Amino acid sequence: MNAVKSKRSWVDVMDEPHVDSKQPKGKTGGSRESSSNRKKSKPNNKGDMEKPCAPRKTQLETDPLVLQRRQKQIDYGKNTVGYSNYTIHVPIDQRTKDHPKTPDKFTKYSRRSWDTLIKMWRKQLHAYDTDAGGSPEDHSENDEDSESNE
Repeated sequence: MNAVKSKRSWVDVMDEPHVDSKQPKGKTGGSRESSSNRKKSKPNNKGDMEKPCAPRKTQLETDPLVLQRRQKQIDYGKNTVGYSNYTIHVPIDQRTKDHPKTPDKFTKYSRRSWDTLIKMWRKQLHAYDTDAGGSPEDHSENDEDSESNE
């Protein structure tokens, strides 16, 4: 009998229905829920549950070339009409997290992450590009008022 089993191809072995002693005999096929080879989820270690998550220490960028490049991008953003209007119309004590915030050049970021931060910051500054006074929402109203006075 062993000789017969050794001459069978692996396809024949795989096509043969697998009989599992744990499942009822009348059940064929099967669902994913009753699969015996399904990976069981294990609870976290007790040590993980007892320790509170410590805040991550931010790493600082030390490469002078990276810092120089980042400062150049920041200076380029600050040398715009939008940034000038933003600093005039929104005092520092009235700024919220929704306002544009200059990215910190000393924090360690990948180049792609840094470029994304700069891009988002610059896009937020474009809301302040118009020369009329007030917040960005007021610019369209002020433009209409100035045209009617002329």
